[in-house]
Amino acid sequence: MLKKIFFLTLLLSPVLGCSIYKSDGRNQMEAELPRRKAAATASAQQFELLDCKLQSRLETWFQEEFPKQNYTLVVSETDLEIWSSQQQNEIHVQVLQKNDEGTQSCHFRFANVSTWNHYQNQFIFEMRNNLLTAD
Repeated sequence: MLKKIFFLTLLLSPVLGCSIYKSDGRNQMEAELPRRKAAATASAQQFELLDCKLQSRLETWFQEEFPKQNYTLVVSETDLEIWSSQQQNEIHVQVLQKNDEGTQSCHFRFANVSTWNHYQNQFIFEMRNNLLTAD
């Protein structure tokens, strides 16, 4: 008899679990999911990584001594420099991050000025936390 009750409980547990799993909070989250997914997709399309490379010491020195004229220095720290430039309606950002292996140079493109202004602080925070060199 105890064996039958155990197996009956085992068989009904997925059904009981589903009714508990479908709470009001879960329904609200599922209702908001399409909007959040669309917002995440839109923000992911607002900027993109164009390329990254490890620069030689000569390239790094040349870039520090003779920066591109159309770029503006946004951040200047011991191991991090961020430069930005407006090209047509897009914002191009170059990040130079020094580490033990050399200088990592990455280029990003933001969709427009308002996108750059919106994401600038978050972008700088992430670059300061060495996201270019993290595995």
